Amino acid sequence: MGLWVLEPKQQNVKVPGTVHVERDTEALAALTAHLKHGTGREEGIVLVPQPSDSVNDPLNWPRAKKIFHSYFLSFGTGLASGTCYFLNPSATLMAKEVGTTVTQMSRSLAVLMLCMGITSILTTPLARIYGKRPVLLLLGLVSVLGYGVLLAHPDKLPYLYAGRALWGAGASGLEYLVSSSVGDLFFVHQRGFHLALWHFALAGGNSLGQVIASQIVAGQGYPWAFRYAVIFMAAYIVGLFFLSPETTYVRASKYDTDVLEMLSDELSEGEARPGAGNKGAEGADEKTADVSASASASASDIETAARPAEQKTTYAQSLRVYNGRFSDENYFKALIAPFATYMLPGVVWAAYSYGCAVAFSASLSVSLSSIFTVAPYNFSTRAVGLTVLSPFVANIIGNFIPGPVADWLVTYMSRKNGGVYEPEFRNILCIPALITGLAGYWGFGLAIHYKIHWFAPVFFFGVAAFSGSILSLVSNTYLLDCHRKHAQDAYAAVTLVKAVMTFAIAFFINNWLAKSGPVRVYFIIGTIHGIGCIYGLVLYVFGKRMRLAVHQNAFIQRHLR
Repeated sequence: MGLWVLEPKQQNVKVPGTVHVERDTEALAALTAHLKHGTGREEGIVLVPQPSDSVNDPLNWPRAKKIFHSYFLSFGTGLASGTCYFLNPSATLMAKEVGTTVTQMSRSLAVLMLCMGITSILTTPLARIYGKRPVLLLLGLVSVLGYGVLLAHPDKLPYLYAGRALWGAGASGLEYLVSSSVGDLFFVHQRGFHLALWHFALAGGNSLGQVIASQIVAGQGYPWAFRYAVIFMAAYIVGLFFLSPETTYVRASKYDTDVLEMLSDELSEGEARPGAGNKGAEGADEKTADVSASASASASDIETAARPAEQKTTYAQSLRVYNGRFSDENYFKALIAPFATYMLPGVVWAAYSYGCAVAFSASLSVSLSSIFTVAPYNFSTRAVGLTVLSPFVANIIGNFIPGPVADWLVTYMSRKNGGVYEPEFRNILCIPALITGLAGYWGFGLAIHYKIHWFAPVFFFGVAAFSGSILSLVSNTYLLDCHRKHAQDAYAAVTLVKAVMTFAIAFFINNWLAKSGPVRVYFIIGTIHGIGCIYGLVLYVFGKRMRLAVHQNAFIQRHLR
């Protein structure tokens, strides 16, 4: 047992996801001598997964290029997320102008989320076969078309629903593909911050979008909110074409040390070359590439090794939308793969946690208009929008503190564990997520019920958002660390669950609040959130055994991609 992470009952068995990331003793240095490791501040950290020899491998891209790509895609995620929920505080005003009810207006968000989830499932095989770049560009154009349809008749409910549905479908790519791009670009010990950045873009973009849109609606009318969304998304798609190359890259399976790691004492004589580990990855000399994942290389690895050295892709070549096929699988058979990932415990946890965080945040924001525009608060549309600054600040704290803390925690706990990294180490952060989540949701319900000063519900709204940020960030990172090979399908599956949960809660939250009252509603919501935190702590103890059981289960492996 390493730091309360239970070891499998089978002895001397390799568990996918468990890897050596430290080499600060002579014994560890000898075991990982054949592997490449970091340089500079990251000297001594084994690179997981291992970069290949190709200069075109995203793991070998210059550090500045990787960071720019991460920030640029995260900005797009924030733009997509911010223009999905952005009119929630204005629902009462819009309902009057369109001639409908607040409940009907909130259901347009439900339709948007459902289409987002369905599209993520339909497009993830395309992204795996043809790459992420063409899918992102195509879906971006669909989103622009969606709000274009809406703006044709913005005062008619059918056009509103149709436009929101198309926007949700188009925004799906920036919701689920960016997280798997992090796995394409960064090593295990670097992912925490960049996943936090992506996650902040999702949650923070949602909050900030509502603040900005409420001011636009109050000053220029709600159609202008959609017009600005179209303008900015169209500009972003142009930028995406010129600035965002393809990150999908097929490398030999021997480099996937996060899937199955082989140490030097497990390799046959002559396979490991001590000293190969002295080359860094980012910007380092790639002349020596010898990372053996098994004693006998697979046929695909031999074929890859026999290929001539790749020429560096030029900028003009990087603009190609079609870069060939990355997989020979059949599209219709590949549609099963996202559903198959629900058999992975890490995916179930991420789907549940992320789905709850987004759906419950939506439940709060959807109900803001009906809560704060009546007595005793009597807020204007502008004022309702400003209440969302609370979760925006909470999302900054909830992502940019736990993200770097999680990366530090990985390194620290790995040292304490003899240099061995377990994905479960990040799950310790479920403890603060549990405490703040119960306080946030329960406190919000009580504050609304007893009509306490507006500061109290707004504060607890932020506390709830903070806890949701931690839980969904940790669970998504755990998914990527445990199942990077299946990450793209898994994140599509997670997006579907999130969409269905948000669809359901946005569809009936206002009626539920009217019938049961805020205390009962948010006590139930807080308890459901707490179950997700407890599940994460259960995975901390039993997760390693579960990872091995999944890896050894022939039925599960046969149905995964």
